[in-house]
Amino acid sequence: MPEPVAAPGVLDRIVVTVPDPQATATFLAAGLDFEIVARGESLLVVCAGADGTGQGAVELVPGEGQAVQRLVLAVPDDVGLGALAAAIGGTRVSDTAVEVVDPASSIPVSLESAATLVVAAPAASDLRPRRMGHVNLKSPRPQATADFLAGHLGLRLSEHIGDALFWMRTGTEHHAVALRPGEPRSVHHLGMEVAGWSAYPAIFDRLDTHGYKVEYGPGRHRPGWSLFAYVCDPSSGLRVELFAEMLHVTDPAAPPIAWEPGDRMTKTLNTWGPTPPQSFLD
Repeated sequence: MPEPVAAPGVLDRIVVTVPDPQATATFLAAGLDFEIVARGESLLVVCAGADGTGQGAVELVPGEGQAVQRLVLAVPDDVGLGALAAAIGGTRVSDTAVEVVDPASSIPVSLESAATLVVAAPAASDLRPRRMGHVNLKSPRPQATADFLAGHLGLRLSEHIGDALFWMRTGTEHHAVALRPGEPRSVHHLGMEVAGWSAYPAIFDRLDTHGYKVEYGPGRHRPGWSLFAYVCDPSSGLRVELFAEMLHVTDPAAPPIAWEPGDRMTKTLNTWGPTPPQSFLD
């Protein structure tokens, strides 16, 4: 993997197509108490964000199936986008955004000024996840996509399993983007942070009240040492991970942790033992 450039942005939001945005929004609002805001033809899924601001974490747009339309990284407003486009080999697509496309996954990555999309923070909720902390994407060539994210966008590799699964960070949190084998422009799950172990029972009860069931978990992943539980939107299959206690990599010179391919099911996926259903592995 090439030596990365300086990371120019942090994870801001993901734009995904789903067959019925309103049905997916209903699942996210009823099951997880997300606030939904209309934005043109799309629906914006809003988290509380940081520093009292809102995070427009997920943008749902209508499409024939579930697909990643764009991954958005936010850059400081004082960053010169023209110079940034030249530095990363990107294209200036607007006054506030530069775009590059990963050749392996075909996923466009937009680097936008932080003030491009500003949303109000929703009312406090003990049920709603705090923020979108990471995305887990699929690529026909995960190693090539990892190389692209490092070389063009400055993400650093925290951990990997062989040449198939990668966890990459923009700051100190163990990963903002994870990669696995799969079809181009597809997503395995969106990682939403909850307050901790004590937050799960009320969330699970809320999901059950509305007829939604946990697909996998709770458990603990070894990569990132995070708690997890997964739930899927019945209408689109969009999967949400409810995670907590994510590890931080505070030493920028720390070498990535490497695992053998056979370690995935036996040593890394769930330290507590239970393996996932086939739906999770597909």
